[in-house]
Amino acid sequence: MTPERLRSFFDLWNAHDVDSIIEHFTADGTYMTSIGPDDDGTVFRGHAELRRGVTAFLSTYADVVYSDLTVTLSGEMGFATWTLDATAPDGNSVRYRGVDVLAFEGDLIRLKDAYRKERSAPIG
Repeated sequence: MTPERLRSFFDLWNAHDVDSIIEHFTADGTYMTSIGPDDDGTVFRGHAELRRGVTAFLSTYADVVYSDLTVTLSGEMGFATWTLDATAPDGNSVRYRGVDVLAFEGDLIRLKDAYRKERSAPIG
């Protein structure tokens, strides 16, 4: 994996190019979303499930744009920090700061594990 290839992966999310996004994953690749019913959010494994998960995400946030992207690689691991701007299904604008923890096999993504900050009332 290279920083340029990983940045291009996020460009594909901004372009909503599902097929090209899936091509960046290994055949058994895993996408763990930042929300869902389990400790790992909602998990999609393998190209068919990845396609379903990416399509669902881009359908939920039809105008999603990732910006402020910073990528860091270390061997077969890496992370990407980002800002996501979109319109939620209820019509409200959303902005999240987040990070993806990534694992690679060569120039393909084996794991994309997403985490994000969500605005709410302050704690404490």
